[in-house]
Amino acid sequence: MKKILSILMMLGVMLAGSCKKEEKITGKPSPLISVADIKSMYQEAPLVLKTDNMMGATSICGIVISDPGNGNAPNGLVIMQSYRRKQLRGIALALGAEASQYTAGDSIVVKVDGSTLERVNGILQISKLPAGAVSKISSGNPQKVHTSATTFTSITNSMAIYESTLVQLRSAVVENMTVGQTFVGEIPLSDWANTILMHTEATASFASKPVPGLGDYTGIALFNAAKKPSFWLRSENDYVGQSLEPYKPDQLYLNFPEGWETHTTTPARKSAYTGTLDVFPSGEWLMPDMYSISSANIVNKNGTWAVMMRNSTAPALAMNFNLPYGASKFSFYYGAATLSATDANLPITVRAEYSQDSGNTWQSLGDNLLVTVQNMKYFKEYILDIKGPVRFRISKDAANARLFVDDVAVYQN
Repeated sequence: MKKILSILMMLGVMLAGSCKKEEKITGKPSPLISVADIKSMYQEAPLVLKTDNMMGATSICGIVISDPGNGNAPNGLVIMQSYRRKQLRGIALALGAEASQYTAGDSIVVKVDGSTLERVNGILQISKLPAGAVSKISSGNPQKVHTSATTFTSITNSMAIYESTLVQLRSAVVENMTVGQTFVGEIPLSDWANTILMHTEATASFASKPVPGLGDYTGIALFNAAKKPSFWLRSENDYVGQSLEPYKPDQLYLNFPEGWETHTTTPARKSAYTGTLDVFPSGEWLMPDMYSISSANIVNKNGTWAVMMRNSTAPALAMNFNLPYGASKFSFYYGAATLSATDANLPITVRAEYSQDSGNTWQSLGDNLLVTVQNMKYFKEYILDIKGPVRFRISKDAANARLFVDDVAVYQN
C-alpha cells in the first residue's frame, strides 16, 4: 500500500486528470507503463509481468468503462481504457468479487507487478492481481469513444487495437431479426458486410427489452470464447433505436431524392472544400474536395442547394451508408457548376458506381458521362436490378472545371 501511495504522490496532477497527460522526462523510470505497451508484450502465451519486462514500471492507470450495476459486465472482470502517448487502448482486469466495486467513470491505478497477462475465454486480461492492487482516484470521469462507424471493417480487422475499448456502431442492423426478439444472448449486428455479435447476459437490466431492427449502439469491443468480435452494451442508455424503413418495391427510399436542402448536423453544414463528410436527411455522405452551396451562380441546380466539386481534383461524392433493399433505379442531375471562365474548361468526365460490400469495392454503372456544354443541366437515370444492400457514389475526373450534383434519387428493388 505504501508503494501505491508513493505512486499517487509522484503523479499528482496527472492522475487527477484521468491519466490523460504525459509525464515529464526526469531520467528515472516511470512507475507507470501504458496499456498499449502492456498489450504489445503479449505473444499468445501467459506472461508474468515484472519490473524487468515493464521498463522499470510497476503500474498502469486508466478509466473504467465496464458497469456491473446494470448486469451486463463480464463476470469478475473490470474493463479499463487508458489514453497515453496519443493512443487509446484497453485491458481487462480479473478481480473476481472485487470487480463489483468499480463502475464506469472510475479513474484507477493498478499495481500489475507480479500479475499475469493472459487470454481467458477469448478476453485478454491481467489476472492473479493481489488484494489491494487497485486504487480508485476519482469517479464520474468521461469515457472516450474510441471510434464511431457505420461500417465495421476497421473494427473487425483491427480488434487488437479496439479490444476492451468503447466503440460505437451506427445504423447497425440485426441480422435475421424475428418478431418480439429481445436483447438476451448473442445477436449478430451487421453493417450489411461485416458482423459483430452483441452479447447480453440474462442478468442485464435491458435483457428483456425488444431489440431495435436498426440502431446506434455504444459498447465494449471484446473477443468471445471462439475468438470472434463481440460487443457488450453497458446499459439501456447505450443504444438508440431507429425505425427500419418498410420494403416498398420500386418506390423512392425515405429522404430521397437528396437535394442537400436540409442539413442535420451540428455545427453548421460543411461550407468549404476542407473536411471529408457531411450529414443530410438521407444519411452521412463522404464529400472530400466538395461542399453543398446555395450560391445563385450555380445556375443549373434544382431548388436552393447543390453539391459543388472542386476543379483540378478527382473527388467522389459517396454514400457512407447502405440502403437495405437494393436498387431498381438510380438518378441524379449534374453539369458545370457555373458560367464562369473556370467552369468553361470542359469536358468533365463523370462516373457513377455502386458497392455491395460497404464501399470496399465499386462497380461501374455504365459508360462514363461527359459534360461538354457549360450552360446545360444534365440528367442521368440508370434502370437497375440490384438485390441486397447497396450504396452509390458519383465522381469526376481532374478537369479544371467544377461539377455540380443535385437531387440524387434511389428506388427500392
